[in-house]
Amino acid sequence: MKVKDKSIRLTDLVKFLKKEGDFLFWKNIIFMAVVSGIANAGLLAIINKASESSTNETLNYEYFAIYIIIFLIFYIAKKFSMIGSSNEVERIIKNTRSRISNKIKNSNLTTMESLDKAIVFTRLTRDTNLMSQSATELISATQSVIMVFFALIYIFILSKTMFVLISCALLIGGGLYYFFASETQADLYKANKIEDDFFNSMQSVINGFKELKINRKKSDSVSQKHNDILEDLSTVKVSLSSKFITGMMFTETFLYILLGTIVFVVPHLVSDESTLIIQVTAAMLFIIGPLDNIIYVLPMASKTTLAINNLEELENHLDKNKSEVYKPTNKTIENFNQFDTIKLENLSFNYEKLKHNNDFCLAPINFNINRSEILFVIGNNGSGKSTFIKLLLGLYFPQKGNIRIKNTIVDEFNYEAYRNLFSIILPDFHIFNELHGLDDVDEDLINELLIEMKLFDKTRYLNGKFTNLDLSTGQKKRLALIVSILDDKPIFVFDEWASDQDPEFRKYFYKVILPRLKESGKTIIAVTHDDAYFDCCDRLIQMDKGELKIVKDIN
Repeated sequence: MKVKDKSIRLTDLVKFLKKEGDFLFWKNIIFMAVVSGIANAGLLAIINKASESSTNETLNYEYFAIYIIIFLIFYIAKKFSMIGSSNEVERIIKNTRSRISNKIKNSNLTTMESLDKAIVFTRLTRDTNLMSQSATELISATQSVIMVFFALIYIFILSKTMFVLISCALLIGGGLYYFFASETQADLYKANKIEDDFFNSMQSVINGFKELKINRKKSDSVSQKHNDILEDLSTVKVSLSSKFITGMMFTETFLYILLGTIVFVVPHLVSDESTLIIQVTAAMLFIIGPLDNIIYVLPMASKTTLAINNLEELENHLDKNKSEVYKPTNKTIENFNQFDTIKLENLSFNYEKLKHNNDFCLAPINFNINRSEILFVIGNNGSGKSTFIKLLLGLYFPQKGNIRIKNTIVDEFNYEAYRNLFSIILPDFHIFNELHGLDDVDEDLINELLIEMKLFDKTRYLNGKFTNLDLSTGQKKRLALIVSILDDKPIFVFDEWASDQDPEFRKYFYKVILPRLKESGKTIIAVTHDDAYFDCCDRLIQMDKGELKIVKDIN
């Protein structure tokens, strides 16, 4: 996924907050920010006014009381806007993460296979965290803008000449800073891209730890590549920081030159303006802090906008490739559960149409799967076994042909009910530490199965969780088999389940477990290369270059 538009617009941030948040709530936050900014400017006016009449004790008490009131208004308004904006942004982040997570969960397998997993994690962690961190700073900067605006109005009341001088200076300084900031946009995107490369590289180092540990040359090569990425990232970020700092320092220098001009030059150009100079100087000193805040937060605003663009890009990709989600009815699930035969009618699939740079095509398949049978699938690597299984499971949608149960065609309206037939253990299986989806867990049965699978001394089921998942591959597969048995689905699909088992347990799987599942009414579909146990199946089919051939059929 590549970014198409490299212009960073703060309007994107405003649109995002307006779209994702409660618009009325944001109006209230902005209103309180305005109140806070006005109160801040009011403090300046009161301080100046009180300083003029410092000899009059009565007026000093009066201004002091007004000062306290305005300060309380400033404090309450600022606290409300800061806390409110932070809470609202966190709510938006939670909803965004939840929505994207659900879209990922409801995506097609082909969409998931096209996603870069590391990028997804960085979008949902780094980018959302950046949005969270910037929330209070952005609201504080908004208050600073409002404060500067009303401070300028106060200066306008004091002196129109000073107002024009200061406003022109601020516009020139702002324009120069914008020029410097615009130079950083390309670097921002470049740094973002290299950071993505870094996360991918780090994931490779972690996932390939064992391979790197035993192969020095490979480890050195990966380390060199990883360090090159870090070097590039460091170079770009140093350049980025340098440009931002140069812009900030230039703008601040410009402001202090302006302040020096007001204090040292203007008094020589005008007469009898000492009080005005003091008041304007005080106003300038008062707004330098908020101006610094505005300057400081602009780079963060650009990074936040980029993070929002990244999230929207990911979400658009998911939306573009989304599949409709229909909640199956209990009636549909029950009807499918009572199947006698699953009919595959002219089922075909072509990877080339998915632009996977793979021209493999699964030929039209016509085949029936019967209830309570043991079906073995064999074939060389690349023969189409995995594609056939994914189509059968409903993880891939056939590009031609149908799957039919009881004269009902499986389509987008009932695919979820159809998938509910299966319990699977595929090569890239995952074990959850909790038994999700099971309402009534029979702990005695779990203990019996753990003993049968020779796992009782490795892990237990306590407090709703398995105590240990740090198991060997073969042990993990046995634990996955326990979970599948507990799921109690009509059809079990195993892809090379026995390949990581010792000879004793491999024999137990084929001679005891599979027949027992069949006797309980289950259908078993197993991808296997164990030709010594081909006699354990009712039918044996072979995949060869995308074509299905029946090798053995006892019916």
